[in-house]
Amino acid sequence: MPKRVKFGHNYYYILSIDELKDGKFRGKNIMIEGIIEDKATIEFLPMELPSYRTTFHIGGLKIEFSGTPNIGKGELVKIYGRFIGDGIIARAIETEKALYITEE
Repeated sequence: MPKRVKFGHNYYYILSIDELKDGKFRGKNIMIEGIIEDKATIEFLPMELPSYRTTFHIGGLKIEFSGTPNIGKGELVKIYGRFIGDGIIARAIETEKALYITEE
């Protein structure tokens, strides 16, 4: 069984991108570390409660984050979130200089 780390009120399995690709951890809280492959796309969502959604890729996995982190292509980041099969809904993004957290 992989190691776990506590972040906030939850525990997250520390995994590699390859360990996620077999699908065993679908629906679980996970933490991965990797390099951002592309420019982050930040969308403004002007529905009832205005918000932002940031998307980018790490190891072919789509990462979605509710907010506007200051991240860019080639940056090493740690992602804490829920694995949904083809991507991760991030609850936190940790960079060398900052920690970005969204509400749970």
